[in-house]
Amino acid sequence: MQDAPSVWPALLAFVAVAALIPVALWVLKRLQGGNRGGARPVTLAGGLTLGPRERVVVVEADGRRWMLGVTGQSISLLAELERTAPGQDVPDATSHGPVPAAFPPNPFAQILDRLKRND
Repeated sequence: MQDAPSVWPALLAFVAVAALIPVALWVLKRLQGGNRGGARPVTLAGGLTLGPRERVVVVEADGRRWMLGVTGQSISLLAELERTAPGQDVPDATSHGPVPAAFPPNPFAQILDRLKRND
């Protein structure tokens, strides 16, 4: 049994490599450039799901906000919103009164309204 190779050197090498993995990851994280201080350069300020793959989102970066339309195939700029202080909430549409209609009034609906008023 004296001629059999010892397992201890291989086991010691395995433990050393396993102990160096977290140290190497920590060093890489510290040396990696980029965003410091924990502040996120781009944040999602809000969003609304319109369908299975369609959304409207408000994105904030450097005090500016954009309303984007996001689909499975593309991202489109819908509007650039007013400048805000970083971290300020998106204004709620209900706090500013009714949202203006996106389409002109329907003539048929206007005729129905007149008929209802006359009765």
